[in-house]
Amino acid sequence: LKCCPTVDRAFDSASRMSFYRALSKSLLRTMAAERAVVPWYHQEMQMTPFEQFCKANIYPLWFKYVKGPFERYQYEHMIAELRGHGLMLDDQLNDKEPVIERALELIPHDLMVGRYRRLMRAQEMMAKKLHLPLAEQNYDPMIPYMAPFIEEAKFQLQEEQELLQFHPWDRRLFSGHTTGLGESTPYSTFMTW
Repeated sequence: LKCCPTVDRAFDSASRMSFYRALSKSLLRTMAAERAVVPWYHQEMQMTPFEQFCKANIYPLWFKYVKGPFERYQYEHMIAELRGHGLMLDDQLNDKEPVIERALELIPHDLMVGRYRRLMRAQEMMAKKLHLPLAEQNYDPMIPYMAPFIEEAKFQLQEEQELLQFHPWDRRLFSGHTTGLGESTPYSTFMTW
């Protein structure tokens, strides 16, 4: 075999490659073992006996006598405040946020006028420390009348950002309510949130 140079070169290259082949096989084996490990956040969490006791005995009482009544009180208090001044929940959304600003451009004229009149009436009643008469407080302030327009505004803003090829990872944008594209006044462009 020594007399043939091609066989000699093939033998040398096979012996040289065997180390790298063995190394890659061992690396693949260890990496496969690591990849087979399920991450902790995908594993089913086993509760300790103390946690099981708390979940079975303490948490239902906590929700029934503390958390539930407190959240119910907060909800009823918010409803009473909104009804007392004649507002809807969507009237309190910040109209300086770009999505809400765009949604306000999309809502029909009658909804816009109703929102404006409710806000002006509430502002005047708060200044005079008054409330609506009880006969006018019989309505549901939790009807989300702006929800479809907010969703449409989200789609429009997303489409505009895609057309402008906006990528939030390639520059320092959207910090401190400014886009980072040159303006210094917060909320001065439609793309800040």
